[in-house]
Amino acid sequence: MIDPYARAVTAHNGRAIVVFDEFPIFPRPKFSPSDAIIYELHIRDFTIDPYSSIQKRGKYLAFTEAETHFFNRPDISTGLEHLAELGINTVQIMPVGEFQTNESADEYGWGYDVVHINSPDGWYASERFDSRRVREVKQMVDTLHRRGIKVVLDVVYNHTFEAINKHIYSFDGLVPGYYYRRKPDGTYWNGSGVGNEFRSEAPMARRFIIDSVKYWVTEYNVDGFRFDLLGLIDLETVTQLTEELRAIDSHLLIYGEPWAGGETPIEITHKGKQRERGFAVFNDHFRDALKGSVFHSRERGFVQAGVNIERVKQGIKGATDDFTSYPSEVVNYVECHDNHTFADRLMLSTFDDGSISDLDRRAMNKLGAAIIFTSQGIPFLQSGQEFARSKLGLDNTYNKPDAINMLHWQDKLLNKDLFDYYRGLIALRKAHPMFRLTSATQVRKAIHFLDSELGLVLEENTIGYLLIDVTGKDSWSQALILFNASSKAQDFPIPNGHWQVFVDNKQATLLAIENSFVRINKNIATVPARSAAVMAIKA
Repeated sequence: MIDPYARAVTAHNGRAIVVFDEFPIFPRPKFSPSDAIIYELHIRDFTIDPYSSIQKRGKYLAFTEAETHFFNRPDISTGLEHLAELGINTVQIMPVGEFQTNESADEYGWGYDVVHINSPDGWYASERFDSRRVREVKQMVDTLHRRGIKVVLDVVYNHTFEAINKHIYSFDGLVPGYYYRRKPDGTYWNGSGVGNEFRSEAPMARRFIIDSVKYWVTEYNVDGFRFDLLGLIDLETVTQLTEELRAIDSHLLIYGEPWAGGETPIEITHKGKQRERGFAVFNDHFRDALKGSVFHSRERGFVQAGVNIERVKQGIKGATDDFTSYPSEVVNYVECHDNHTFADRLMLSTFDDGSISDLDRRAMNKLGAAIIFTSQGIPFLQSGQEFARSKLGLDNTYNKPDAINMLHWQDKLLNKDLFDYYRGLIALRKAHPMFRLTSATQVRKAIHFLDSELGLVLEENTIGYLLIDVTGKDSWSQALILFNASSKAQDFPIPNGHWQVFVDNKQATLLAIENSFVRINKNIATVPARSAAVMAIKA
């Protein structure tokens, strides 16, 4: 049995290590949550490809290596350089707290089978069984901060891998029956779907969670947390930890999954509970409206079939007409580590339609990205999404080998046009405050849908809206954002103005596109099939 507050351990079933490490970490980048662009990654997946030129492959220290690139192609950056080139400003790192996976056997894992969350896991360290893990996490955070990139940790406080009848590591050995939710017959509640639920509402359990997140912020200088199954952490605990973290740094990112994985005795901290409380939640309404339900892999969403238009509109507005008080309470996405990659989902949902080609699916990918990066709220993508990462159609690959899970950097070379499109959208979002509004009032003043608010008639399978600069800080006075999910080009009636095109089906750029594939003729804009258009009038 190991002290749950242990700051380093030799292994999940080993011993605690007394550590004193004063490595100086570069200060946190300073920008508000509304300006974040989150990039989810798994340390091993992101760095293990032997063609990446990374020397410390699969390790924390991989993120300290500069000037890495694909084999014999210095123009195709990898690792840290790829993050900088893409332009994201926040990485969400999948769990690094000591988890149960057997490092001795080099057993693959995602890290959600947590055992000792205050100790970095040895699997990613240069030496797996000593305290070097502590220094190396700090070196990783330090390097990312120097590149202007925030570090958000994916943390698991809703359950542990402990079980009284199988393996006791800390909590159930200290006070049996206190730290986990139990049924009257003594068995565990299992709202996590993996064996137990941490009893966050118990005073000392709540204290542990709050102490733990504050420790990671003060000792490792991390920039926030993504809470796995946030729905299983009681609202009072989430509220208290948010308040205590904001007292340390008001710019910390705090967000999580507002659902559970099974039946639970507590009231779930679901969507809407976050209103005015300083933390954000993932928007699965928007996700499923765009690509179809994650529980039905053949179902199509807006990007494949032009359906779910009203739900997509709610997502575009940062869910301010759905379940949020302001846009930064929501995280928008079409892909994360769970379920299928976006590229695989597009294939699985359309492969039986002979009229849809791989080029069409690439166009759908660009359309989905354009919607996410121009919508209000915090945008999120998974590593490799920007170059059509595939896991060969498999989902939830937590127990699959490197061959399935790792990023193949050759895919970046093969899909460079897709990467460049994502990079352009990210640069556009960062350059224009109108895509990063901070209140529901701003959203309602700024966004005007062409059909339902301006009275214009749109074709089926399309969405269009006028976005007015209400910040007074944008170089554009207004923009038109048009989405055509149809299989053919569509005409959009548009307001009068000297419109310039910045995003079409081929490019996303900070400079007006000459000879764009989007054609403007007086009050009509013709948008190519399965594509987005962003047009603007300069201030």
